[in-house]
Amino acid sequence: MLQSSAAMPPESDAPSDEQAFAAERRRIERFYNEDFLPTNAWTALTPRAYLYLRQRQRRIRDTLLACGFDAPDKLRSLKVLDVGSGGGTNLAWLVELGVNAENCVGIDLLPKRVEAAQLRMPNMRWIHGDITSTDVGGPFDFVMLVAVLTSVTYGPMKQQIVDRCFSMLKPGGVLFFYDVMCLREHKGFKDYKMLMYPEMEQYFRGRKVHWFRRDLLKMPHAERLTERYGITLAESVQALGFFNMEASFAYVRV
Repeated sequence: MLQSSAAMPPESDAPSDEQAFAAERRRIERFYNEDFLPTNAWTALTPRAYLYLRQRQRRIRDTLLACGFDAPDKLRSLKVLDVGSGGGTNLAWLVELGVNAENCVGIDLLPKRVEAAQLRMPNMRWIHGDITSTDVGGPFDFVMLVAVLTSVTYGPMKQQIVDRCFSMLKPGGVLFFYDVMCLREHKGFKDYKMLMYPEMEQYFRGRKVHWFRRDLLKMPHAERLTERYGITLAESVQALGFFNMEASFAYVRV
């Protein structure tokens, strides 16, 4: 016997994950193309960006050493993926440390950033696409997820990004992570949402995480100290951590 239409459950108006992911990709692309990139806020010529870049490089090096990638031959054979690779700064640093450029892959949502990276470092493989659905090859020894998740406001997409990163690691491989964190729930902004540590523990699905917490000097201190005393003293103050913000690096070894 057929049910009457009145007895049938109503169809949900909620978007599917596929629709939500597509909308999120469009929002991220619009934000970076229209707001973030035109300001050129992260050029290393500015004191804050330089300090943050230096600390990121230190933590990448610290992580490699802690995980046993501590000799030239080990670095040369390292296969690396950078998710949200931008202009290629992170991969360039790894090549400077000794990684073979031909073993490096970068993926980014924005075609202009991919094109810029390709021009700078043609020996690497650069991919325009979404990490949740694009074939990037692999498996990899080292996957970097740097300043990506705060730009994603849809929780299921964050989880899928992290899951995909782990799925592309070899046994013994390392996920290197960075983002701006907070100790209490923060409502965030339309295009930016800080992460909480318990939230990230959930995304990591119970894996053991090594955190480098509060690594970056607060913006007013970075600018004031550099202006008055120079970049070297500002770096030293940042290393002490007393005036740092809740922006943290981490690594997970599988």
